[in-house]
Amino acid sequence: MPTNNKKQKDMSLYLAWDLSQMQIVVFSLLFLLLLVELLYLYLIYNRVPSYARKVEMGGVDYASELPSVSVVVYAHAEEADGVIQLLPRLLQQDYPTYEVIVVTDDVSDEVRNEVSMCELENKNVYQTHVPDTVYNVSRKKLGITLGIKAAKNDVILLTDAHCLPVSNRWIYAMARNFTPGIDLVLGYTRMVNIDGKHHAGYKVFERVTFALRYMAYALMKRPYMGVSGNLAYRRDAFFANKGFSATLQLHYGDDDLLVNEMARKDNTRVEVSADSVVESLHNDINDAWDEQRERYSFTSRYIHSSSKPLFRMEGLVHLLWAVTWVLTLLLCNGNILCCLLSLLMLLIYWLFTWYVYRRSQRVLGERCAVGWVPLYHLLRPFSALLQLVNGNKHNRRHFTWQYLR
Repeated sequence: MPTNNKKQKDMSLYLAWDLSQMQIVVFSLLFLLLLVELLYLYLIYNRVPSYARKVEMGGVDYASELPSVSVVVYAHAEEADGVIQLLPRLLQQDYPTYEVIVVTDDVSDEVRNEVSMCELENKNVYQTHVPDTVYNVSRKKLGITLGIKAAKNDVILLTDAHCLPVSNRWIYAMARNFTPGIDLVLGYTRMVNIDGKHHAGYKVFERVTFALRYMAYALMKRPYMGVSGNLAYRRDAFFANKGFSATLQLHYGDDDLLVNEMARKDNTRVEVSADSVVESLHNDINDAWDEQRERYSFTSRYIHSSSKPLFRMEGLVHLLWAVTWVLTLLLCNGNILCCLLSLLMLLIYWLFTWYVYRRSQRVLGERCAVGWVPLYHLLRPFSALLQLVNGNKHNRRHFTWQYLR
């Protein structure tokens, strides 16, 4: 009798470490999805910190002769107050030949007078403005076009009135990339609260992921967009593209859609040095990011890129990975080996994601809660779906025949 009990106990232990055919199939799928996830992380999201490391090691060549630069600042309405802080930063830039052109649009008399005073005191500061009588066009696109037409120099460096360069070497960091054949340089804009509060939640993860992706694809010779707060291009390339003529019916797209039209695999570079970062100041960065994300989500339908299938596949892989992992747990049913394998795969995914985002946030100067990043990755498909539903409710306001500024 004791012998039978011992045999049953041994058999039970053996079964606990055995896998059924269904479990093997699900684990094979989970392992395949894990490999795809790791490939996305390594080949795409790890590319920006790897490039930053390459720059540090002297593996990137820069222009031997620096180009002359025209910094074009678009200052609109309530955001225009920031230009009072921005102008001193721009005038302190350590760069041999540059000018600053401020394009004012529906600004207060105080701001206009401040810019005029600065113009009188500095030979390299100029002011122009968007006429108040302009309707049914993108006022920002018109303003930028007016600024570029007024520019005297070869390279246009764009930023907004609510932005501040973190270094007096910002112009240098961006302009040094204009080697022969380069028409576009993409920089990073970091969103910060005016009151100095720091956030480290899901929306910071979204912003970091958003930036890592468009910069990584540019490094992969597949550029498809940029951000207007920190973007540079050649004046001749802008006019060769006929400016914003292809997207005049849209309020937005002055950055992402323009880059999408102008960028080629061999004419675009990325700048990720600490000196090149620009900070975008907001009362609430979460609200500001929601608004920006809605704009980019809308304009993304007009972006032409061979990488779009990869974007869709990435979201699908995230979703399948999450669903399959939960399914494996449900199928374990007390099986020790099944539980251990599930946890091991999750641990590998967590460690690799943590490693990549930890490196990335150091390069970008962000404070992302890296311990939560694997969970945030799993939430991305659901967040994107919610964003798509909410964004479709407001599609009409993105067109210029709706009176918006």
